[in-house]
Amino acid sequence: MPTRPTLHVRIPPDPRYAQTVRGALAAFASLHDVEEVDQAALVSAVGEALANAIEHGTPQADIEVTVEIDPHLVSARIVDNGCGFRETPIGFAPLPEGYTERGRGIAIMQRSVDLCAVESLPGLGTTVTLGRFRRDPSLTDQERTTAS
Repeated sequence: MPTRPTLHVRIPPDPRYAQTVRGALAAFASLHDVEEVDQAALVSAVGEALANAIEHGTPQADIEVTVEIDPHLVSARIVDNGCGFRETPIGFAPLPEGYTERGRGIAIMQRSVDLCAVESLPGLGTTVTLGRFRRDPSLTDQERTTAS
């Protein structure tokens, strides 16, 4: 069984490193012929997960990001050792109203990817798993929208 191409990155919980991860993810996905529409969606979702991990992670522990690519799916797993939380969202998280700047992360992640799972325990951190099915490059944008 062939191994999946995998990118593994560890960063300190510092916002300065988030762009590095997003850039590495985009370059890795391009190297493996992931369509731009799928790259952009996953990079956006990973950026949101990183922002949450940086904000809520513990300063003493790195954040781990693992990205795997197979012929049908690009997935990312973001793990922090932060404060965690009791209730993980079930179903689509609502977007906050108006110009609220906080509380959008999970809602944006869910709307950017095809698979979004959040596992968290108070005091033990959070793991976010994101997945984006690879779109058929031969489809037009209209056909892609209809097929989704």
